[in-house]
Amino acid sequence: MRPVAVAALLASLVAASLPLTSGRGYAGDAVINPFLGQAEAIAAGRATYGAKCYVCHHSRGARGPNLFATQLSDQKFLQTVTNGREGTQMPAWRGRLSVEEIWQLHAFVKSTDHY
Repeated sequence: MRPVAVAALLASLVAASLPLTSGRGYAGDAVINPFLGQAEAIAAGRATYGAKCYVCHHSRGARGPNLFATQLSDQKFLQTVTNGREGTQMPAWRGRLSVEEIWQLHAFVKSTDHY
């Protein structure tokens, strides 16, 4: 893995563990997905989506919202998948998906409008 990707993943881990501030993001700098636009990451994210996310989110939303139309920032997507959403059926994937897998999933979701 490239040093830039390693640094971005480390920053992502820190950001995912930070509390939200005023519901508008993390304190400090924004975290950007280092895998956006990378074909291998998108393919891996598609596989993860099919195995882990499709059951609730389907191709364009079902029990869960349509992820392909999400307006979540990169860091909010990471935080939501990592920690889940209280009061909803969205589980925390921390410990079950790596930060890299979550970023790949996000890269896939951002690359298309459906599964």
